[in-house]
Amino acid sequence: MPELPEVETCRRIVESELAGLTVVRTEVRLPKLLRFSEIPSLQAIEGRQVLGARRRAKLMIVDFSGDLTLIIHFKLAGQLSVHRPTGRRITAGHPVPNPDGPYPHKSTHIDILFDDGSIAYLSDIRQFGWLRLMPSDRVDAEIAAYAFGPEAFGNERITPEQLRRSLLRRSIPVKLALLDQGLVAGIGNIYADEALHRARIHPGTPANLLSKPATARLWEGIGWALERGIEQGGASIVHQKAYPVDGFPAVHGREQEACPVCGTPIKKITVGTRGAYYCPRCQKKRTRAHPAAKPAPESPG
Repeated sequence: MPELPEVETCRRIVESELAGLTVVRTEVRLPKLLRFSEIPSLQAIEGRQVLGARRRAKLMIVDFSGDLTLIIHFKLAGQLSVHRPTGRRITAGHPVPNPDGPYPHKSTHIDILFDDGSIAYLSDIRQFGWLRLMPSDRVDAEIAAYAFGPEAFGNERITPEQLRRSLLRRSIPVKLALLDQGLVAGIGNIYADEALHRARIHPGTPANLLSKPATARLWEGIGWALERGIEQGGASIVHQKAYPVDGFPAVHGREQEACPVCGTPIKKITVGTRGAYYCPRCQKKRTRAHPAAKPAPESPG
């Protein structure tokens, strides 16, 4: 947390609630969040208008007038909460602080006040997140340095064939392959588990052993899981326990609960260094390569 659906929800909040507003004042109580920032102070955005927000992988990119752009990485525990002058609150990201509780919270490190009285609060109980403010013409180079793979969601989404070619070149467990942002950008722990369950694939199966039909199911499962997460504004996970909405998440954070497909108790295992939730009946592990599972030739150029 937060993963692509949570970051995409934050982006949509900025677009719907803050675009067109002008920053009046900023307060930074934890300067280390800007420790890698080309422009080290948020005071540079005061007096500037929010033009819009974009997303690349798990990064939110907010553009301001005057050719300034703020890149935000929420990491493990970032949260955005926008409070309108009417009293309405719109919150996404980590569930702490409590969206209905008092702000600023002890873990609220940045306040941004706008000309209509709205306030955007950025909180981070783990303090792993960061913000980078820079001239807008520097953003493309900044993002390119991460070497992200194709997007997991949206107009630039990875194709089934791209996913298949990438997986066939990796012998690591498929759960770990999905978390590789150079393979496909934006998938994290929660949605990898959900996509694999939807596709009926064991998280420990070597990625290069997946058949073409299994890879097609996985591609569909990725889209399904991320779409469900975005519909909910992010999965409800608190202290590694799921609080499902309409049955989602189906397996992540639901150890020993009944699989919604077959009723078998969900198990949690460690894959590499990452926890993985799965159904031992629906998701059986492959130990041998499928006859058709061989690397596809590189396309010319």
